Amino acid sequence: MGMRRFSVQGREYFALVVLSDHNDFDAMEVVERVEGAPGGTLLEFRMDDTSARLSFIRPDIDITLLRAAVDIFREEFFEPRWASGAPCPPWGEAL
Repeated sequence: MGMRRFSVQGREYFALVVLSDHNDFDAMEVVERVEGAPGGTLLEFRMDDTSARLSFIRPDIDITLLRAAVDIFREEFFEPRWASGAPCPPWGEAL
């Protein structure tokens, strides 16, 4: 599991990236940084060879946080797959 720290509108967040060999999917959770540690889940993305989806979104998530999370998801999941030639959902190139 990897972790990226980022900020949006002065608030700190963690993107927890799980690339799994034993599950059927990879995942990324976005949590707010609370007193230096990860808080509760705000967003969760899941991806496999044929689909990528936002599987959880807490109510009242600001669009700027959602956009930043999608950018990190693209950087962590799609870009490495494009570079390596690994399977990717067919619409992934549109991101």
